[in-house]
This record gives sequence, structure tokens and C-alpha cells, in this order.
Amino acid sequence: MQARQEYVETQKAREQERTSPNRPIADLNLGTRPTEALEKAGLTTVGQVLEKLAEGEAALLAIEGFGRQSLINLKKRLRQLGYTLPSAAEEITV
Repeated sequence: MQARQEYVETQKAREQERTSPNRPIADLNLGTRPTEALEKAGLTTVGQVLEKLAEGEAALLAIEGFGRQSLINLKKRLRQLGYTLPSAAEEITV
């Protein structure tokens, strides 16, 4: 019974770590240029990127070196990892 409880706790901790806002953006594997552009703009964690995304897509697209394709890839990767995107992030049309 204790082994089962430990397993459940481990799985829960893994899931929380997976969607942690403190996760570095480098973990998203967006590529060198988009990652460097975000870091240069002071966005080093997923939480910071989500806050910026809540301001609307234009806020991220205004970052030099971060274009529309980078934004599409960012949103796709965040969804794959289980993050919930802010409603303002749903503006993009592909």
C-alpha cells in the first residue's frame, strides 16, 4: 500500500514539475534564435512567457527575432506540455 502511495505522489510531483511556471524556456526546444530573442527580452521562464502572451500575441511578435512561426511553435509546445494558454493567445490564424 505504501509503494502505491509513493508512486502516486511521485506521479503528481512530476506533473506539477512538468507544468511549472519556473521552467526555463530553453526546455521548450524552440530553436536557438527564438530562445535567444526571448531571453534578450528578459523572458527566461515559461511563466514570464505566459504573462507576456496574456497581453496578446502582438506583445510577443514585437520582440526582435521572434516571428509568427516562432509564436506558432511556442504555443504548440506549451499545449503539448500541458500548459493552459491565456485567452488572449488564441488570436492567431494559421
